[in-house]
Amino acid sequence: MLVVGFEQPDASSERELESRRSPDGVAVYDVETVPARRDRHREYRMVALRVDKWRQRASDTSWPLKVHPSLPGAVIHWLPADPEHVLINWFPSDKEGASALLARVRDGFPKVAVPAKPGVDVWYADYQGRVRAGSGRSEDGITAVVVAREKDGVPFAELSDVGTGQQSDFEFAGFGPNPKTLYLFAIGASGRKELLSYDIETQRRGATLYANKDYDVGGLIRAPQSDALWAVEVDAEKPELHFFDRAAEREQAAIDAAFPGATNRFVSFDRDAKLAIVRTSGDTSPPDYYRYDRDRRRMDFLFTENPGLDRTQLSPMKPVRYAARDGTPISAYLTVPHSAAAKNLPVIVIVHDGPSGRVTWGWDPVVQFLASRGFAVFQPNYRGSTGYGREHERMGYGQWGLAMQDDLADGARWLVAEGIANPTRIGVYGIGYGGYAALLAAAKEPDLFHAAASYGAITDLVDLLENPTHYRSVDLNQPVEGKLPGDRPALAAISPARLGKQIRVPVLVGYGLADPIVDADQPRAMVSAIEDAGGKVESYSYRHELHELVDEGHRIEFHEKLAAFFAHHLSAIESL
Repeated sequence: MLVVGFEQPDASSERELESRRSPDGVAVYDVETVPARRDRHREYRMVALRVDKWRQRASDTSWPLKVHPSLPGAVIHWLPADPEHVLINWFPSDKEGASALLARVRDGFPKVAVPAKPGVDVWYADYQGRVRAGSGRSEDGITAVVVAREKDGVPFAELSDVGTGQQSDFEFAGFGPNPKTLYLFAIGASGRKELLSYDIETQRRGATLYANKDYDVGGLIRAPQSDALWAVEVDAEKPELHFFDRAAEREQAAIDAAFPGATNRFVSFDRDAKLAIVRTSGDTSPPDYYRYDRDRRRMDFLFTENPGLDRTQLSPMKPVRYAARDGTPISAYLTVPHSAAAKNLPVIVIVHDGPSGRVTWGWDPVVQFLASRGFAVFQPNYRGSTGYGREHERMGYGQWGLAMQDDLADGARWLVAEGIANPTRIGVYGIGYGGYAALLAAAKEPDLFHAAASYGAITDLVDLLENPTHYRSVDLNQPVEGKLPGDRPALAAISPARLGKQIRVPVLVGYGLADPIVDADQPRAMVSAIEDAGGKVESYSYRHELHELVDEGHRIEFHEKLAAFFAHHLSAIESL
C-alpha cells in the first residue's frame, strides 16, 4: 500500500468530513477540571456537545465523575453503536474499588454495569464494549491483581500462574480475538517486560508473543473493528513497533516513508475504518494531524499543534549513554541548541518525574524552549526509571537521594569530561520527584550544579513519614515505604527542606495550590528553609493549579520565569 498524495484540505474535503459526522449529532468530551479543594480524586465532567453548533446548549447537562488522579481517564468505552450512553470507570471515595457504570449522555443517569470490586482500580472493555477485565493491586500495594471473564453474566476470576522465572508481577495488556484469550505484560527471563497470551478457561499462561532483549514492550496497536492484534510498541532509544499483522505493517511502512524520521501513529478511525486520523511528530517536528483515506491512500493535512514555530530552528534530541560510578549504564538524551557545537555549553539537567517513568525520544516543547534560549538540555533515565527492564527500575527502590541522586551527578560530570558542558554553568530542574532531586542536588552538589529549579517538588521526607497524605502516588518507589520512626535522621539527611543551610546556589520553587499529589506545604517548607538560611530563592505559586500546569497562561508565565532564572544565573548564550 502506498500513500499517494499529501494535500492541504480544500472545500470538497471539508464537506466530505462534514457528511461523515455521527448522525446522532452529539459528541461527548472527557474534560478534566481543577478541584475546588485538594482531595484524593480529580474531577472529570462528561459534557454533551451538539456538533452542528460546536457549543454546549443550555439543555445539555454536564455531570461530575471522580476518578483516582493516578489512573487513566474515566471513559472505558465510547459505545459508538449506542450514542445515548458511555461506559465509565467510577471510583467513589467511599469504596475500596472501582465499578463500571453505563451512563446516559444527556443527564449522566448511571446504571451499574459491573459492581465495585476491592483491589480493582480500572475496568477494561473489549472492542464490542463488553467489560471483561479489570486490574489493580492487592491490599499491600505490591502484588498485581488482574480479573477477567469470557463473557457477560459470568463471575470474574483472578488470574494465576502468570509469573516467569523468579518474577511474578504482570499487567493487563488487552483482549485476544478469541474470548478465552487475554494479552498480558509480564517480566520474562531477560528481566524485561514481555507480551504473552493467557487462557482464561484453563488459567494458564500461553506463549510469549514478543520480547526484546534490551527494552520493555509498551502498548498494543489494535485493529479498529476487532480485538485483532496489529503490533506492540517497543520503548527503545526511539519508539519502534513490532508487527504481527503484515497488512498493517505494510500500511505503517507506507506512512513512515511519507514522514521519515518521525513517529507516526493512528489516533482514531471512523466507524467503517475507512478514514483515520494520523498523528506524526518527532524531536524537531511538533505534532501534525492528517485525515487519511485508507482506500484512496491519500493524506489531507488537518492542523498542527504549534503553527507559529520555525521548524528550521529546532534542535535534535540525541540518545547517549554514560556509566554511573558503580558501572551501571545510564541511557539519556542530549539536546544541543540549534547550530551550536556540543562544546563548553550551559546545560540544564532535567530530571523526569515518577520516579518510575522514563524520558522518551520525541517532541518536547519544554526542551525545545530551553534550547532556543541557548541551553543544552540533558535528560537521564537514572536507575529507578522504567523501560530498561525490572532490574534497572528496582535498583532505584529505596535510593531516593542516594544512588538515584548519584546517577544525576555522574551524568553532569560525564558532560564535563566530554567537553559538552561548561563546568561553571550547569543547572538542574524537575517536576515532582524531579523537583526533589533538583533541590537536593543544590544542597549536596553546589560545586557541580550552580542553579536549581523545581515545580511541585517533594521536599521533606520526614514530613511524608508523619503525614502520608502530603504525598499521594501509586508508584512503588516510595520515599518512605516501610520506614519506621527511627529512620527520621536518615530521611532528614536526604530532605532538601531540612538542608537549607547547605544550599549556596540560587533556587527557584514553583507549585500549584491545588496539587492532588504533593501538598503545597512541601514546596513552602523549602522556600522557608532557604529564606531562614539567608539563601537566594524565587517562589511562584499558582492558584487552582495541579501537579502539572493546566492553564496555558500559567505554563507560559512559569517557563518564561524558568528560562530567565537560568539565563541570569548560568549566563546562557542568549539571555532574555
